Amino acid sequence: MPRPIPATAAQIGNGEDRPVDVHSPEVPAGIRARVLPMMQPGDQLWACPRLGPPRSLLGLGPRGAVIEWWLLDAQGELIEAFWEEA
Repeated sequence: MPRPIPATAAQIGNGEDRPVDVHSPEVPAGIRARVLPMMQPGDQLWACPRLGPPRSLLGLGPRGAVIEWWLLDAQGELIEAFWEEA
């Protein structure tokens, strides 16, 4: 099963969820390609740093961070969540 790609410190920033322009270079090309066909006027893409999955079956050891990409509609409701997979 593919795992989400770990986030870099620059991507995590201060750890807060934030809106991102879908055409920004920080948005991975694979995410952009999946989001653009779904976007409607007023929708926003958000970068949301989260703890990654456990690194072992027992859930032991440090957990890295990943960036979830959330597509929200004009009312702020979640349309879809995305992440890059390794």
